[in-house]
Amino acid sequence: MTDNKRSRLNGTELFEAAASSLFAPLRVTDPGPPAFRAVVGHVDIGPVSVARIQADAATVTRDRRTISSHDRELMHLTLHHRGAVTVMQDGRTAALKPGELFACDNTRPYRIVGSDLSDMTVLCVPRANLGRHADPIGRRTALSLSAQGGIGKLLRYALSAADEDVPGEGLARTHLADALTALLLAAFADTTPERASVASDLADRIRVYVLAHLDNPQLSAERVAGRHGISVRHLHALFQGADLTFAAWVRHERLLRIRRDLLDPACADRSTLAIARRWGVLDAKHLGRALKSQFGETVSDLRRTQRGSQQGRVGPENS
Repeated sequence: MTDNKRSRLNGTELFEAAASSLFAPLRVTDPGPPAFRAVVGHVDIGPVSVARIQADAATVTRDRRTISSHDRELMHLTLHHRGAVTVMQDGRTAALKPGELFACDNTRPYRIVGSDLSDMTVLCVPRANLGRHADPIGRRTALSLSAQGGIGKLLRYALSAADEDVPGEGLARTHLADALTALLLAAFADTTPERASVASDLADRIRVYVLAHLDNPQLSAERVAGRHGISVRHLHALFQGADLTFAAWVRHERLLRIRRDLLDPACADRSTLAIARRWGVLDAKHLGRALKSQFGETVSDLRRTQRGSQQGRVGPENS
């Protein structure tokens, strides 16, 4: 990581403090002896963060005693590189192998047990950035996902790139955070354990294609279906059982990005219409109503928050 903050830690107390500051308050215990050691590095990429953790055998516990209403609500996606690791949440238990992914929702108790030296990369995404997809992903925590093919493989490559080399400040960094979030959505959203193997590869490819073409105002069910060699009826069938229909999902993804830009001080000089058009929405007449329905905030609310953030960035030396 080009701007990675990496620390070598001796003892579970130091590791617990470091992990709690990165993720949320939690407890760490180790079987000992010998003395516990860990190396922790992390980098912030806009609203998301990526951490690399190498640690001796230990148990990480987030329980009701450590959860509070003041904690940041995060979804953790972990790429397991090395060691024997078991994860537990909501009554589910998964024994992870190297090359597998798993998710944890920090708004609920979970436990991760490493029985020997382990190495993992953790992507932390605010639940708010996942919108309506946060709950479907939350129902698939503590389940293993292969990182050897499909979306899992793309996630592995993306996390490795984020772990090794992060672009400097600016739009490239924002796009990287957006891409990591999109891949997390593609891997987990709208898929239950019972449906995980049913047309998931095709559905995931469609999600990735749509997320890469949200700026195209001509994006439609007909165009997407034709691009993937299926009928529109088949396309809609792939989204049956999901929280949102295909059209509603596309609209929601566009609204997520429009909301993000309306909150970004770097977009303060752009009109609402210009931001909407950037994401394929040519008519912004009903945009305020749509944002209010989805997120409880109007365009004016978001712009006020944006101005407040912009003023907050001006320090005493710049005023």
